[in-house]
Amino acid sequence: MGLNWPNRLSILRILLSPVFMVLLLDDRKGFRLAAFAVFCMASLTDLYDGYLARKYGWVTNLGKFLDPLADKLLVVLALIGLNQIDLVPAWALYLIVGRELMVTGLRSIAAYAGVLIMPSRMGKYKTSVQMTSIFLYLLYSVMREEHGRPGFLEISGGSGNDGVLFAADAALISAVLLAVVSGMDYFWRNRTILKRLLL
Repeated sequence: MGLNWPNRLSILRILLSPVFMVLLLDDRKGFRLAAFAVFCMASLTDLYDGYLARKYGWVTNLGKFLDPLADKLLVVLALIGLNQIDLVPAWALYLIVGRELMVTGLRSIAAYAGVLIMPSRMGKYKTSVQMTSIFLYLLYSVMREEHGRPGFLEISGGSGNDGVLFAADAALISAVLLAVVSGMDYFWRNRTILKRLLL
């Protein structure tokens, strides 16, 4: 009953996430290009399922659960993969993934108690910036000819590739800040629910 097209697209995004990570971790150029294509496809499903849900009123409790779960899975696996190929620094990975685990934990506990906690608007902005950063890192991984990278927020050779990497680093800093701030806001706004669940 609840498995409408937006929900199917969210499930497709969940299924594409591990495929994307496997492709990303292969050093061969063709696989990196395939990973980039799969990430773009998964990102488009995120845009399209939201459009369909709003246009046709296909909003279900299952969709409210699946959509943010699919987003988090795609982002977390992408950041882990990008860290493994030395593009995303560990500190950014830990802060973003730590935030996602805490928020998902809160939502899961609340759902078990019969309370549905909706994603915040700031959280949606955070996801958009994260997706932008990941897109730029993947673009750089396809464009670069050599392994390794300049330092964080550093342009070494002045090439177009370095410019893409600098933009990705800058977007990542914004994503980390939004992750931390939106996580604090999330717990503050739901403090009454959290207090009730813990007592």
